[in-house]
Amino acid sequence: MKKFLALLVSLMLMLSLVPGAFAEGEALTRAQAAVLLDDLFALADMHPLNIPEYETTPRNLGYTASNGAILSENVIAAAKDCVSYETQPQIEAVINAGLMDLDSDNLSFRPSKTVTANEFALAIAKGLFGANLDVDHMALAAEANVFAAEQLTDDVITVEAAQAMVNAVAEKLQIVAIFATSDIHGNYIPYTSADGNFQIGSVARVQTIMNEVRAELGEENVLYVDGGDSPYNTTLANITLGDVSVAALNALGLDATVLGNHDFDYSFENLLRLAESADYAMLSATTKYQDGHQPEGAASLYPEQFGDYIIREAAGLKIGIFGTTDDESALTTLYTNTADITWDDDLVKSGEVVATLRDTEKCDLIIVLSHLHSKNGPLLLQEKDIDISIGGGNDIAGRPTILGDNQYLVNPGKHGEAVTQINVNVYNGETTGYIYNQLFLTEAYEEDAAVKAIVDGYNAQVDAALEKTIGYLAVELPWSTELVRCQNSPIANLAADALLDFFKADGAQICLVNGGGMRAKLDAGEVSIREVTSVLPFDNNMMLVEASGQAIWAALENGISSWPTGAGKFLQPSGLSYSFKASENGNTLTSVTLADGTALDLNARYKVVINSFLAGGGDGYSMFNLLDTTKEIATDVTQLVYVNKTYMRDALQKYFEANTSAENPLVVDLTENRIIIEQ
Repeated sequence: MKKFLALLVSLMLMLSLVPGAFAEGEALTRAQAAVLLDDLFALADMHPLNIPEYETTPRNLGYTASNGAILSENVIAAAKDCVSYETQPQIEAVINAGLMDLDSDNLSFRPSKTVTANEFALAIAKGLFGANLDVDHMALAAEANVFAAEQLTDDVITVEAAQAMVNAVAEKLQIVAIFATSDIHGNYIPYTSADGNFQIGSVARVQTIMNEVRAELGEENVLYVDGGDSPYNTTLANITLGDVSVAALNALGLDATVLGNHDFDYSFENLLRLAESADYAMLSATTKYQDGHQPEGAASLYPEQFGDYIIREAAGLKIGIFGTTDDESALTTLYTNTADITWDDDLVKSGEVVATLRDTEKCDLIIVLSHLHSKNGPLLLQEKDIDISIGGGNDIAGRPTILGDNQYLVNPGKHGEAVTQINVNVYNGETTGYIYNQLFLTEAYEEDAAVKAIVDGYNAQVDAALEKTIGYLAVELPWSTELVRCQNSPIANLAADALLDFFKADGAQICLVNGGGMRAKLDAGEVSIREVTSVLPFDNNMMLVEASGQAIWAALENGISSWPTGAGKFLQPSGLSYSFKASENGNTLTSVTLADGTALDLNARYKVVINSFLAGGGDGYSMFNLLDTTKEIATDVTQLVYVNKTYMRDALQKYFEANTSAENPLVVDLTENRIIIEQ
């Protein structure tokens, strides 16, 4: 009855907004049909931005490459002829969900065009059985007796007949709305889009969107899950040691997240502390203590702060939600953070949990929070009983990937840029299909005041500590993923020079820094602690080692091995330059030249500054591994100085303090090229 009344109210409102008075026997327009569908399937309204010069640009629903960026073309209106309609948010939601299509020009919706009974029935069938699936939706509707035969004609349907069709479906339809985020990486406040045209982000906007659907379906029928990598990696998140993340996600009513590889970017003790303060479940079926490293009195190798799965019940369904963490997570974080833990084989362990949820718990729906990177897809293909996967670690936005037995791999985006709505439709007691919508969090959505206040409170504390000026810079040093992970970069040169300078009294000759450790630009003018922290946000300790020329050569080979994919292991140097030849069959290091102009001697030994990530064998740097005793220790490298709890950003801060003033700002040569790519 609640759903029926809501539909009637919304229809009355809709009719009052569409040009032309409603009259008995009036033909249903496409605009009216969209409002009915939006309400029937409890879709969160979509609010596009009107950006000048994009009035005739087709909307792009996302991107498919890892580390892509949300641009203006992703957040503008799909239907250019509906921008003046008050019902535009409902029309955009229905288009995005795939229930109704644009015209052949991919720009027009034709809102005033009338709709036939068969066209309207098809839109409902797409919603019930999954618009993303390549199936005969009307055949499925016939099997489920959704429509009476006399309803299905090619005649234009009236508003009354369309409302009757909707009411009949609504009486048998229950919906569980699942909202999903992933790879937030500490982005809890708005930031400027990559093309500079709008603001994006803010978890306070997620709350606004979810509250709209909670009001329609009831809180018990709305779930919120996350695909991992939420606590750290921005200045705000790092300075608060992840506290802002837990406070914000608690306020949002998160049901569960999974431990991602970057959840281990700070100490494991801190992660356990965050789990204790979380009102939601931090899941990871694969994470466990190494034998002999568990706390005294622990009942199991598996930390009690984390679980394998949780059970939720909604719309008559028993829903099992489990979390699985990449068993190679140690490769992308400091060895000290994971020294006491290890991981089960992720695919094997996931299979065991699925069997439990299927056979013991008797779940009707199985959802995996899968932070397995490239193994997210293979997991679904292996486990046919998984219905929905929230795929973490790939940083992809856009449409779902359909795999196996019509299983949904959800791509929720990254950096707090989007929230994804997946509706599970239960018709006549049977799960029929899913509706999928992704909403990009621009300023078109209001920020929930309560959540915003929580995040702003943490941000104010951090602001006060980070505004101190510690140096001056003469030129702007840009940053992008491509700049620091694929080529020579002035900002990377500066960072590497600062680390080399930090150890100059110890005779340091070379510095090698992984490009993935640098995360922001520097503007010309005053340089603050905040800016330095943004450039080098990770708690990477510094180490001076003595290494052979052969080990240095091997490290540079490892750094270029994944070029040009944007892998974080790409090395940025100080004290040397290097060249490599790019080829589809593999990249080849061709020369290494020291700062004095001589070639690297493979048999000589050099004093090299590295960070503790490399010194722990991270990202395949086994030739530098001196810290992680669970791996093979490097035999061609000797530790000289290990500066613990003094981080790379501290070296950069000291460099600015020692070498710059307002009268003599630091000058960086933007033309210097330390990395030559031969193609």
